[in-house]
Amino acid sequence: MPRRPLPQRSRHRGFALMALLVLLTLGGLYFFVNNLTPAAVAERRQQQTNASMNLARDALMGYALKYREDQVRDGQPAEVYGFFPLPDLGTTRNTNTGCTLEGCDAARFTGITFDATTGVGPTIVGRFPWRMLGTGPLKDGNGECLWYAVSASHSRIRKTPTAPSPPAMNWDTLSHLDIVVANGQTELASALANAHERPVVIIFSPGSALSSQNRTSPNPATDDVTECGGNYDVKNYLDPADGVSLGAVTNFFSGTTNSATGTTTALDAGLKQFSAQGNIQRDAASKLWPRECASGSCSTVGNDTGLTITGDSFFSTLRSSSVFRLDINSMLDRITSCLRDKINGGSTPSLVALAGVTSPTDKNIGRVPTDSCYNDTNNPLGYFSNYQDQLFMATRVASDFKVLVDGTENTCAAVLLFANQRSSAQRRTTTEVNAVQELNSPLNYLEGDNLTCFTTDNSGCFTAGGSPRFAGPSVFARVSGSQTVSQDIVRCVPNTANITLVAPTVAAFGGNIKLATYTPATSSLTLGSANAGSTNASTGSVLAESLSACAWTPETHATGSGLRSYFRFRIRRVGEGFTFAMVDGDRNTSAACGAARQHLGYSGNNGTAPYILPPKIAVEFDTSRNTGYTIPVTPGVSGNTLNNGRNDPDFTPPQANDAHTAIVYWGASVANATVTDPQHDDNVHGFPSPAETGARPAPINPTAVTLDRIQLTDASQREFHVRVELTASYNAPADPKDGATTVTTKMWAEPVSAKSISAITFTAGSPPTMTVTVTPISGSGHGLAVSDSVVIQDVVPAAYNGSYTVTSVVDSNTFTVDLPAGTANPGRYISSISWASTSGGRATVTSATHGLSSGNNVLITGAVPSEYNGNWTITKINNDSYRFARPIAGNFNPGAMAPGIAAVKTLTPNAIALANTTRAMSQLAPSFNPTLTDTATIYDEQKAACAVSIPFCPVGQSCGSDNICYQPAFQKLRVGFTAGERSSSSGTSRSELVEITNQATTWLP
Repeated sequence: MPRRPLPQRSRHRGFALMALLVLLTLGGLYFFVNNLTPAAVAERRQQQTNASMNLARDALMGYALKYREDQVRDGQPAEVYGFFPLPDLGTTRNTNTGCTLEGCDAARFTGITFDATTGVGPTIVGRFPWRMLGTGPLKDGNGECLWYAVSASHSRIRKTPTAPSPPAMNWDTLSHLDIVVANGQTELASALANAHERPVVIIFSPGSALSSQNRTSPNPATDDVTECGGNYDVKNYLDPADGVSLGAVTNFFSGTTNSATGTTTALDAGLKQFSAQGNIQRDAASKLWPRECASGSCSTVGNDTGLTITGDSFFSTLRSSSVFRLDINSMLDRITSCLRDKINGGSTPSLVALAGVTSPTDKNIGRVPTDSCYNDTNNPLGYFSNYQDQLFMATRVASDFKVLVDGTENTCAAVLLFANQRSSAQRRTTTEVNAVQELNSPLNYLEGDNLTCFTTDNSGCFTAGGSPRFAGPSVFARVSGSQTVSQDIVRCVPNTANITLVAPTVAAFGGNIKLATYTPATSSLTLGSANAGSTNASTGSVLAESLSACAWTPETHATGSGLRSYFRFRIRRVGEGFTFAMVDGDRNTSAACGAARQHLGYSGNNGTAPYILPPKIAVEFDTSRNTGYTIPVTPGVSGNTLNNGRNDPDFTPPQANDAHTAIVYWGASVANATVTDPQHDDNVHGFPSPAETGARPAPINPTAVTLDRIQLTDASQREFHVRVELTASYNAPADPKDGATTVTTKMWAEPVSAKSISAITFTAGSPPTMTVTVTPISGSGHGLAVSDSVVIQDVVPAAYNGSYTVTSVVDSNTFTVDLPAGTANPGRYISSISWASTSGGRATVTSATHGLSSGNNVLITGAVPSEYNGNWTITKINNDSYRFARPIAGNFNPGAMAPGIAAVKTLTPNAIALANTTRAMSQLAPSFNPTLTDTATIYDEQKAACAVSIPFCPVGQSCGSDNICYQPAFQKLRVGFTAGERSSSSGTSRSELVEITNQATTWLP
């Protein structure tokens, strides 16, 4: 029911009562204000000042704490934490295009200069940038807006884009600011015990105006001062305006525009002293006193109150950030992986020597060298150069180290040490102590046994259970009772590669071949084989089910809250397909692998390697359709599941081979009427079917989706960038029988455009050039412009392969690039080779204007399939083709060789986002939807019945109310790739060749 209006008299009475209340309040306020003592008024002003300055400090810290995230969002993904905004220098000087009003950060302001040697910008003083930070205008107790100084070393605009790399940004980066105080002397004295205490920013309350300060009008008049009033001339606010009253110390820069900026050269020479003590008195003898002077005749020469933020205070707060810790640990993961493969490949890194420090005779020591495998261009972008000073390494001379990592002893070819933050006794400046610069002294970085092992000959470092030895946690974590602020982080670098292969050598026409290879020097994995010969398992000693390969991480990793993995793959030859698998690390060793062909090495029992036990999850990239699903007739009999289908979907053309991708789990947990051989339906889409009805059902494999363009005849999208995110959440139940883990799996795939090369022409010169013509697809040519970067690959002769800059564009299908000076003519380009059984077997080569005659000899190298490589006597067919005899045992058809490809080197924004596993895709590219997503429940593993007395269950298991012991599942993970070949027989092409590179995984705590 609508509310009735009050009678007119009542409304008047209400207004009169309100007016009376206001008058009474005003009267009380007048009485209160007029009865405040001067001391009380000063205290209230100080409270207002303190509140504003604390809010300003919190806003600045908030900005710096999310600096990297904001820079990633704004397209600057290589920026690290530790930078603060510039002050507001006035609307006539600010050049911040995203914020142009009063209270904005100055950005690359008008008149900015950079040091010619270091490229570092100036230290700056100006008004607090309240609008940019969203605080509103913050004023002190005198009604003045706050001011703000930021060191050149920590300013977000700290370098010219064309200058050399600036000094590193980390918790040891020294500020250009110094704090001085009055103590009854004629000069102000430094208040800091050492250089690491220098503030990186100072927030100022300017206090009331001194006699020489003019705060009346803008200068220049075009500055907007609507909110704060006055002007941007620093000497009118920060003291002393005369430049001599504080013994030559001023809180501004004389001689610059509005006294706001100072030059920065060498760190100590560019040091700027500031007074932030508050009221300072000067007596007749020119002695300076804080607050009150010793004699009666003193004058106030400064009243600026400052609040500081030091690098230590900022980084101590930053260490609480999970994403910062994730960045550091991801950097250590990548460095460890790269060094591991290098050492396994026979390339011991040359360490960066520590000046003045001699390596012990039993080990080589130094800092970790820069390397393209883990430099700033790799994720986490920008970190290595900024934290290289904290990265130390010891490599073996004769014996492996015995390193205690997370309480477990490891055998290590090298030890990586992350020195962490400083202890109270450590100094990391340019000062020399005993002829060794502090920056090169291990004593200022490492601690305890790590320091002893690093700097001295000691057999304990190489002895099982020895003392001293390298020891520590592997993960950079919060400061706690188990990890001090300066705790060394220790990583073992084994002499084994990052990948362990389960890849049988099988009999083949022309010789034995390996079904998978891993090249540590390039950290590249190949599934399938390009070696001479083709598999024919039916005539060899290897069972058909064993034509599978798996490639695993040698060690397991705690599942935590999940992982983010990235890799690139190229399908050089289409076969059955492969999976990226994440399997239970407690149940599966690195020797596990599934069966061949449609099992993709993920499902099935191959008869030679241990079956991959559930729980397990994989993302399959299936390039061959296996329709329907027939239950195996005789479980466990060799060969009975290689042709029974996977229930693969049928897609409408032009999707060749019905290529698809899907998330797969595992089959039925027990045999039933529908599934009589559970281990063989793990990657059957839509299975188990019907769904299990028990209390602990296995998850159902969801529907597959199309994965376009994986085919031999269309090279437009030959490389895929893939991101997999696994989010895990374990429910720790009151009753162990109810324990379960909820997992959500997402996969993104981004194809990188490429074009088939139809012709390549070499032209001698200085430099020599290469003219490339591509075959347009759907009317689209190469799409390149002059100065674009292009990658040429899969070319025969292989000498044409490489990365180049486009020098000219002839037309939409043809472009030219310069070759390195002195490059010899690699020979005529071969665009394709095919084979036919005609005349006992012969190969036909397409090579435009080859210039050959019948009877000439031709050497072919770099072809895939490799059966075409060799020295051949040719028969000319025409000016663009020729043939040669190539009999193949068993009348086996090796298949056709595809043309080389040209691909734009510059990656799409989506592809760049996929590679950054330190951040979730939801943050990096929120509009890029995953190709696949599914959520499943993984129940804890049932073990044996509980015992009748304590202990009821073995260690790691708990007794449930149903009297069954349970072990948490999926608590450790092993990740890797699996693939299945097919046995080759007369008339069929050899199986696939998949190249996988750029693998990286970030583990979420």
